[in-house]
Amino acid sequence: RVTAGFAAHRPPGVSPEQAAALPVAAGTAWDTLTNLDLPAGATLLVNGAGGGVGVPLVQLARRRGLAVVGTASPGKHALLAGFGAVPVAYGDGVADRIRAAAPGGVDGALDLVGGDALRAVAGLVPAAALYSIADKALVAQLGGRDVTRDRSTAVLDALAALVAAGELDPLVREVRPLAEAGAALALVEQGHVTGKVVLVL
Repeated sequence: RVTAGFAAHRPPGVSPEQAAALPVAAGTAWDTLTNLDLPAGATLLVNGAGGGVGVPLVQLARRRGLAVVGTASPGKHALLAGFGAVPVAYGDGVADRIRAAAPGGVDGALDLVGGDALRAVAGLVPAAALYSIADKALVAQLGGRDVTRDRSTAVLDALAALVAAGELDPLVREVRPLAEAGAALALVEQGHVTGKVVLVL
């Protein structure tokens, strides 16, 4: 079910598959930046930057003039660097690697991993500027918060306009028929997909 308040016309130059990838992932990225309201020149940490929300967040943040440090598996580092982020590997010592990548400190963060990965980076950012959509209970314990979603036509219009202008790549890499939904989900759950998987009717 789609509510009228969170629907928008698809502009020329945006494919149906690209449009389908915008409301959840890119919409969450947009809303994160709205919640954080960081000024140009500030540094954003994206914990789990190589995933569905992280990739559009990196692009939108760089467009706003933010420096971006993104944790990701090594296979996603080239992708993130191509979008202007400084990629950092997960695992032991991640906090030190982030400090080295952002010597001026981190001004805001979105966690997309949760658990120990969130704990490992939480001390690098002011608690009021720490957000997580992956572990809402833990981020609240740490003094951070969940992302408040807008879910309005205005957000979708803005995102679609950026796609049409070539300023945002939804990174649709797999398009499959609905009959292959099970296989598509399995592919996503394996964690090896770069970009979005879209099902078509």
